[in-house]
Order: sequence, then structure tokens, then C-alpha cells
Amino acid sequence: MNQEILKELISDHANHPRNQCRLEITSCQCHGKNPLCGDEVTLSVLLSGDESMIEKIAFEGRGCPISQASASLLTEVCLGLSVDEAKSLAQYLRSSITGNPTVSLSPSLTDSWNEIEALSTIQVNPARVKCVTLAWHTLLHALEQRGTTKTIC
Repeated sequence: MNQEILKELISDHANHPRNQCRLEITSCQCHGKNPLCGDEVTLSVLLSGDESMIEKIAFEGRGCPISQASASLLTEVCLGLSVDEAKSLAQYLRSSITGNPTVSLSPSLTDSWNEIEALSTIQVNPARVKCVTLAWHTLLHALEQRGTTKTIC
């Protein structure tokens, strides 16, 4: 994707976030906060009966446009993924943004990666890395702590 399309995608999600609401019934929920800039995100996830698939996912949050766009993109891309696929995608994004891609991406997640590739372009601005990764870091904690509500910083 060219840079202009990537910027438009981030801008669209920042200005018109998807799945920005509270889920009444959840399997796991986690609140993440970046104390350096004040970005906050709470992810709510409803898993399938056997807890293998993400059936619903939503976020509430406030912060810079990049953090909110990242959370919005996360909810769109992770809906319908297996828990393992969502974890893998989150780990891959985090490693790509930090410029240290130590995690490989499963070929089955290529389409999902193409949808969030815009976020990896933020690596050129180190101050924004935490803004992009906050929602994804929060997702990993939520999925690890199924059945609980947790706050991370």
C-alpha cells in the first residue's frame, strides 16, 4: 500500500472508530493505559463457547488518533479469528513496529496483516510506538486472563 492510502486508513479509523462500545457480556476484558501520554483503551472480548474463537470484540478509549485508530482496526481484524490467530497477529505487529520482527506470521493471516499494515509504518516515529501497540498489548493480556477483568499500564 502506498503511504497516502495508509494515512487515509488511519485517519478514517481515528475519525470514525469501529466497534467503539461496551459489550454487556464478555469472556475477558482488560484496561490498558499509557502513563506517558494518557492514552487509554479497554477491550472487551466475547469468545465462543469453547473459548477458541473471537465472536465479538469492542473497545472504549480515549487518547491520540493513532491509539484510537489502532484499537478500531484491531476490533475489525480480530473479529472471527481464533484466539491463537489473534495472539499471533498481535505479536507480529508488535515485533514489526519495533523494527525487530522476531515473530513469523502464519500464511493464513496474510489478509489480516494487509488490513493493519498501515500501523507498522508508525515505526519511523519511536514516540508513537506505544500509541500503536497499546490496544494490541491489552488484547494479549485480555486473552491470557480469560474470565477476569485486568488493568495494565
